[in-house]
Order: sequence, then structure tokens, then C-alpha cells
Amino acid sequence: MHTASMASSPDPPADGESPSLTWQYVETLEVTEIVLAILQAQRTMPWATAATVSREKHGDVFHVRVTMLKSSPSAPADHRERPADPSSGSEVIAAFAVRRLGDDLAIAFGDGDVITLK
Repeated sequence: MHTASMASSPDPPADGESPSLTWQYVETLEVTEIVLAILQAQRTMPWATAATVSREKHGDVFHVRVTMLKSSPSAPADHRERPADPSSGSEVIAAFAVRRLGDDLAIAFGDGDVITLK
């Protein structure tokens, strides 16, 4: 892993975000951190049947969210409109603010901004 973990802190919520969302600041985000977050969440979220990983570019920083879903989305989702709410069938389990995506994660995203794992 090539991450340099920085202090986590809550940022002011953007429109449609959960006010309790805590961003984990890392220099480089790798696929392994995403997989570990999903595996840990599966223990307490047996209702989840899929996960999405979404990215948004904010200046020279990426915001990457990992969301557990009750069912697979039929169309690409806009995760800015999906706050952490298990009653709605989705919950954001990890939020990263990163300077650089690891090569494996950048390849996985390709030209898209959402990865769906079923």
C-alpha cells in the first residue's frame, strides 16, 4: 500500500450529503483500501447485495465514496443525492479525499466516475 494517511475530519456537508460523513485524507488511494472497506461493511450489512465506488474531482483532490447498496443500480447513480440512509437501500461506508488514485484504481475507473460491484 502506498498511502500516507492524514487526519480524518468532518467537512461541512455539501448539498445532498450526510452531515456526519467523515472524510479520510490519503495521499494515494489503492483498490486494497476499497476492498477492505467493503469486506468490513459486509459483516454489519447483510442486506447489501452490491457496492459502488464513485469519484468526483475537486480541484487537485478526488473525493471517492464507497456505498453499499440493497440492490444493484439499473442506471448510473449520482451519489451526491444518496446520503447515508440504510432505510433507502444505500449507505456510504467510506469517504476518501485523495491527491492521487493508485494505478489499479485509475485503470478500474477508466473514463467513468462510478464502479459497480455486484
